[in-house]
Amino acid sequence: MSTPSIKDNLDRVRDSIEKAASAAGRPAEDVVLMAVSKTKPVELIREAYEAGQRLFGENRVAEAAEKFALLPDDTDLHLIGHLQSNKIKTAVPAFDCVESVDSPELARKLAAQCEKKDKVMRILLQLKTAEEGGKTGFSSESEIMETAGWIREQKSLKVEGLMTIAPFTDDESAVRNAFARCRNLQEKLMSLYRDQDYSCLSMGMSSDYEWAIQEGATLIRVGTAIFGGRF
Repeated sequence: MSTPSIKDNLDRVRDSIEKAASAAGRPAEDVVLMAVSKTKPVELIREAYEAGQRLFGENRVAEAAEKFALLPDDTDLHLIGHLQSNKIKTAVPAFDCVESVDSPELARKLAAQCEKKDKVMRILLQLKTAEEGGKTGFSSESEIMETAGWIREQKSLKVEGLMTIAPFTDDESAVRNAFARCRNLQEKLMSLYRDQDYSCLSMGMSSDYEWAIQEGATLIRVGTAIFGGRF
């Protein structure tokens, strides 16, 4: 039996997205698929591109900048890992969106660098919904609300919604509660800041994206189910 191709895997994931959306009473078009290509070689990313995939996620700034310089310009590249201050200068020209804005300090530094480069950066605010080691994000909803208010005044940042990473567990209730918390915060932000766009909910990965879709995700981040395990 031959090994499934990247195209086969993408088709399978897209089919499961359609089924999950249908079960949740949502149109499949409401859910955007990101191919998480971190640690993957350019050759596999190019296969995904040739299969029609355009949105990709990376978590290492220098690696992503090097790889995607070799790919067509119509890719949409998102940073989904923590952005260190010393990587901001490299990240600003390399990425189209930073999904992992996880503190007021990062928001300010990113805005300042984007102003210098005359770039408007699309961003998501990352909500921390799991206490596992290594996870980053705003842990306080009040802090994220205050930061959202500050972002309204920034010409170099364009907020598009929220991102979260659920706990790594098979406990469906715990995972869905994390997603629901993010959705509830989105609703508060949309009500408070009606002139801003908080329509994107980036949540759900290979192991839990079907639950995320049921909880309102509009963007899911899938790596293993498309590219296989880490290299």
